[in-house]
Amino acid sequence: MAQPEELREETGRINIAKDVVATIAALAAAEVPGVLAPSGEAFSHRLAAQRHIETQLLSGRVHLTLRIAVEFGRAIPDIVQDLQEKIKTEIEHMTALPVEAVDVEVTRVVFAKESP
Repeated sequence: MAQPEELREETGRINIAKDVVATIAALAAAEVPGVLAPSGEAFSHRLAAQRHIETQLLSGRVHLTLRIAVEFGRAIPDIVQDLQEKIKTEIEHMTALPVEAVDVEVTRVVFAKESP
């Protein structure tokens, strides 16, 4: 089981598991146009969080590595930048954990007729 990251508040501790951070990242990825799971299908938060997102929580900072596919015809640098910003914003907003890095590996380009 994933080890939780602990935050200290005046009223007590908050523990946030790596799986929670990965799920937030997957949900954010699903909202970015042109981003797909490496299989070519839409991002599913459960599947993506388990298979395509690696999460590290070190000294209260988040480091993510995602594997994605992109739709043909889209500018990969633009999509990846949008994805990185969306994930960083959502994780920091929802968890108050600073995001150190969102590394993205584009593993496939998907053509329209390939998409399910």
